[in-house]
Amino acid sequence: YTKEGCQFSAQLKELLESKEIPYDESVVTLDSPEHYELGEKTGSMKLPQAFIGAIPLGSTTEVQAAAANGMLDDLVAD
Repeated sequence: YTKEGCQFSAQLKELLESKEIPYDESVVTLDSPEHYELGEKTGSMKLPQAFIGAIPLGSTTEVQAAAANGMLDDLVAD
C-alpha cells in the first residue's frame, strides 16, 4: 500500500525492485476508507505498508531492516 508522491513509498518500491521482488501496488489516499481499513488491519496509519501474503512487514523502515538482517529474503523464499 503506497501513497502517491510519497518519498517513502518510492524508496520501498526501489528496494523491492532492486531485490527483484515482484509486488502488487495499491495506491491509498489519506483518510479514504481503504486507509482506515489498512489502519485496522495493521494497527498503523503509516503509509507505505508492505505485506508478503497476509504477513504484514510494516513501513519502509521496517522492510529495510528486514532486508538488512536477511529476514526479507527468508520470507520471499518461503
